[in-house]
Amino acid sequence: MQADDGPAVTCRNAVNPSLGDSTVTRQKRNAKWLWLVTGFAAGITLASIWPHEPVAAYSSDRNDKFAIISVPVGLGSGDAVFVLDFLTGRLTGAAMSRTRSGTAFISYYYRNLAEDFQINPSLEPQYAITVGSAEIQSRGGNQWGSHAVYVAELSSGKVAGYPVPYTVSQVRRPPVPLFPIDTFPFREATVTQ
Repeated sequence: MQADDGPAVTCRNAVNPSLGDSTVTRQKRNAKWLWLVTGFAAGITLASIWPHEPVAAYSSDRNDKFAIISVPVGLGSGDAVFVLDFLTGRLTGAAMSRTRSGTAFISYYYRNLAEDFQINPSLEPQYAITVGSAEIQSRGGNQWGSHAVYVAELSSGKVAGYPVPYTVSQVRRPPVPLFPIDTFPFREATVTQ
């Protein structure tokens, strides 16, 4: 058997019953809105001062005869596409840009990697290629892209970094040779002091 607690009691304004809910209930409702608005404002403020990191996605593909990668060249300039031919050791690339007549490849790049890695002609070279960000100081009138092409070769045991020069232009430019900015051996132990 249940005990009867009596009739439900609701708080009404004793002076003016037509006002409905009590002052306490109204204050609680207002406090919820205040916390909601404060949280929203704090979230917006935090998001605006938090360091922003751009999203970067690089693409690559390969098979047993060649590899292809995309390389961001500059702010708002899009990507360059590079193809490494494993059979010839030749790295070629092109960057697309808007022109007066539409969008087209306007900048071209090339490099014979077999010369850079001093490949023994009796050995079959084995390359790996990737892209990474690089801060390269401009000099000699060249403007460098924000990323570089990195190539490793197994028989030489070396990695070379190739910066990508670019110029904002709307006309087709002649092919530009790439030059390794630096190399390092990945098979030898390096000691840092």
